[in-house]
Amino acid sequence: MAEDAENRAAFTMKTRSKIELTYRRLLDEPPPRMPIPIARRDSLAQTKTALDQGVPQPALDHLIRLTDDTGLLQHARFTIPNRAHGYCTDDNARGAIAAVKHYTQHHDPRVLKLLDTYLAFLMHAQNPDGTVHNFLDFNRRWWENEPAHDGFGRAVWALGTVLAHPPAPEYLSVVKDCFDRTTGHIQRQSIRGLAYCILGLCQYLRQFPGVPDIEHHVELAAGSLVCHYRQARAPGWNWFERSLTYDNAVLPHALFVAGLTLGRGEFIEVATQTTEFLLETTLHGDRFSFIGTRGWYERGKIRAAFDQQPVEAAAMVMALRAGYDATKEVRFLSLQRLAFDWFLGANDLGVALYDLRTKGCSDGLMSAGVNGNQGAESLVSFLLGLLSITESHAPSEVEGQVAEPR
Repeated sequence: MAEDAENRAAFTMKTRSKIELTYRRLLDEPPPRMPIPIARRDSLAQTKTALDQGVPQPALDHLIRLTDDTGLLQHARFTIPNRAHGYCTDDNARGAIAAVKHYTQHHDPRVLKLLDTYLAFLMHAQNPDGTVHNFLDFNRRWWENEPAHDGFGRAVWALGTVLAHPPAPEYLSVVKDCFDRTTGHIQRQSIRGLAYCILGLCQYLRQFPGVPDIEHHVELAAGSLVCHYRQARAPGWNWFERSLTYDNAVLPHALFVAGLTLGRGEFIEVATQTTEFLLETTLHGDRFSFIGTRGWYERGKIRAAFDQQPVEAAAMVMALRAGYDATKEVRFLSLQRLAFDWFLGANDLGVALYDLRTKGCSDGLMSAGVNGNQGAESLVSFLLGLLSITESHAPSEVEGQVAEPR
């Protein structure tokens, strides 16, 4: 075991060196000063700079490019925003979460303008009863009869994140009003919708600890995930469903956070078991190989190798951080970095998805290479992964650590 750990550590260092050299060749100029120090704040005083961690700085160029006065556009042709597909609540919620995390670490005033735009979109998407629309066309018309979606859950996660880390006190009352209108719909969400809601509810409890109604919603939603797990698991299959599909790691991520927030060891135990299964399925020796969208992975069948999506890497990065918080397994932090390095070339093809020239991220890893388009979901996934890596060096900023598990 010790020899395996040393070999993996040696490979990781070698891979990072190759990644850095590749970036510098791509730039065709002297090595750039990519990383920057994180703005100092008492709670982040010990945070390492991006230079210390060997990762790119969290640049806003492409995020600004994809954002207009309505919100974050879903898609792009290469880096050019593709207006034909309009906007969605999913991406604007992700954008709001990334903006809060970025501002918490860097205090860049440009992020506040982005955050306000994404919050305005989320508020416009919310119906008077608290439900949300998801798809808005470029002419600012909501889709009629839109398909089922998880925009509601992501909106709850985003609103809770703003409540936990408001850039200014004035955000609290406005965002709390939107959040409070969602609670009656939480228990009717899909399994991933429940996971997103758990993350938002636990963020709410960071700002307003001990609220019985919110704690009850966390308990019910996390209990529902555990029930899904017990019904779907089988020998050699420790998972919540009969298949691995999209944004998989958010499910154990939510249970880790719920377990820490409520002090429930049962939730952490299930999160650990399912995380280990996901690692067994997607960690191929020296790299992550995430479940592809060309058929997913149904129990008892062959898993799809491509197209792998950036959202999977970001979800794994965040889940492994939460796993470390819950279990203190140092191995999770090493694996967290390896999951992030998927963006930088530690993947099945050995090619980077993050583009240092455009500051965007390719939409997927395909069998023949990377997808040439750099849309919103991919970029925000990269940013969330990167910001999570830097959060891992701020012990006092442990997400969801409210109570000791019992």
